[in-house]
Amino acid sequence: MQRSNHRAFTLIELLVVIAIIAILAAILFPVFAQAKNAAKGAQSLSNVKQLGTASIMYAGDTDDQFVAQYASIANGYGWQLSWSMLTMPYMKSYGILKDPDDNTRTTTAYDSGPKVSYVANGLLGGDCAGGAGAFWKFRGVIGFNGPSDWGPTNWYENGTRSQTQINQVAQTVLFATRSSTPPGTDHDSAAGKMEGAFGVWNAVFQGPSSSDAKDGNNGVLPGQKSLWSAPDPTYKGYIDRFYAGSSPVVYTDGHAKSVKPETTVDIPGGTTDGNGGGCFNKRYLNQWDALR
Repeated sequence: MQRSNHRAFTLIELLVVIAIIAILAAILFPVFAQAKNAAKGAQSLSNVKQLGTASIMYAGDTDDQFVAQYASIANGYGWQLSWSMLTMPYMKSYGILKDPDDNTRTTTAYDSGPKVSYVANGLLGGDCAGGAGAFWKFRGVIGFNGPSDWGPTNWYENGTRSQTQINQVAQTVLFATRSSTPPGTDHDSAAGKMEGAFGVWNAVFQGPSSSDAKDGNNGVLPGQKSLWSAPDPTYKGYIDRFYAGSSPVVYTDGHAKSVKPETTVDIPGGTTDGNGGGCFNKRYLNQWDALR
């Protein structure tokens, strides 16, 4: 009987092979994860770009006016008049309302609809120079509007914006990526209060409202740990940083890009001015202030 010349692997050889495979996996898996996340980032950027395009198309059909967000109307059905509903004929799909990395759940209490990961710039700023009229002034682009069941106006200025009213269309935020809200707010994402496309409150960022901040603290924007003091550079805010610390944003001229959230505000200017976001008379609000 002829003996086989084939030799089995020794234990040492098997361990070496396993070690090599483990090293290769350790090298390649992060690369695969980065590639997957980059693909998600490209999809999110495409989503927010489409939202901007839909809003500009809407404005083209409404005498240059961007869509307004109705907070509430007399019959109690405000959701039909949210920006997501009014621009839906130009978008055709709820799918573009959700960031691929958004895992925050919406409330089911009011059948709030598909998740909305993107927030419109409806910024309110305080007239801290002591000007006449309402203390809070509408400084964003897509604002809550009336008539509402609170009367023809609310505690803030009503309105929406046209492109021609915006001084720096290429540097004014139209939509940003914000999938969650600070703890303790009226629509606390951690407490499962986030509304979806059929709600009206989460889809617009105002700033001082109780949907975006709690008692004037812990706001959405980077540095905005307090509305009433100089910015805190260590406070990251609630604009998402899913993609290498950056976030997809679309501007009022229609161009979209992924930016570091802190670049949308002026933290050094706000620090020098001594106010972190309550006052439109200061520099901090930067790209969120359409009238700067």
